[in-house]
Amino acid sequence: MAVTRAEIANRALRRCGKLAFGQTATSDLSDEALQAYDEVYSYLEELGIVDWGATASVPNEYAFWVIAMTAYSLADTLGIPNERYQRIGIDANNAESEIRRIRTNYFTPNEIRISDF
Repeated sequence: MAVTRAEIANRALRRCGKLAFGQTATSDLSDEALQAYDEVYSYLEELGIVDWGATASVPNEYAFWVIAMTAYSLADTLGIPNERYQRIGIDANNAESEIRRIRTNYFTPNEIRISDF
């Protein structure tokens, strides 16, 4: 199951400690989180490692890493505690390589194409 853009934003806000489960983000906070997601998406798109649309849902296998990058993008503006910032930063630093690894596992050069038969 894929994760919507809005849910990515909400989960990133939860990682930052700015949104509790069951709580609804204010319009300004939600817009800020969606903008952070859009920046993360643009970065990943420039690297050529996304295989979903900008407004489409994020495939489940990528969601954790995209949330980590979005939370990290939000962290400076939200002023979160240093310990939480460091935990988010660790995941965000690993995100790009993990997304590449997941993508590579799906698209290996050794795949058999139907046209080969």
